[in-house]
Amino acid sequence: MTEIVQEALTRMSRWANNPLDKYKDAITREACSLAQSTLSYFAVMDENEKVLTMIGWSNSAMMNCSMIDKPIVYQLVDTGLWGDAVRERKPVITNDYPNLVKPTKKGYPAGHVNVKRHMNLPLIENNRVVMVLGVGNKQQEYTFEDATLLEEFIRGVWPTLKAKLASS
Repeated sequence: MTEIVQEALTRMSRWANNPLDKYKDAITREACSLAQSTLSYFAVMDENEKVLTMIGWSNSAMMNCSMIDKPIVYQLVDTGLWGDAVRERKPVITNDYPNLVKPTKKGYPAGHVNVKRHMNLPLIENNRVVMVLGVGNKQQEYTFEDATLLEEFIRGVWPTLKAKLASS
């Protein structure tokens, strides 16, 4: 495990006994920091890999998003690029969102935060996607090294997050 991820996990351990909301906020802050991003979010997947439930998003994402009705439950078939990490079962990096041509690109609704760069990745446990973590708007291009850091990070926080979700 890289030193930077170990430091992030050490900071996360300080939040382990806090309520779920505080732990979720810490996850999004650390994800932004690790990936040098201004936005982050994460969602958990249902057992059948058909429904994503958004449970955490960075404060910067919500401050810059003026959508009034923010659904938190998404059918995978209705998701755009951010569902590709589940469908492809690997990190998905988009370094030029405005000019991307891909069938799953659906754009975003009016009032949604502007996305220039985006990366998300699945967390796979027992051959099933259990979580998706995404980041956005890094100044430089995202790399697979960024994806590796975030994967190490989510693997480290997942046991505590999973326990907190089960008890809430």
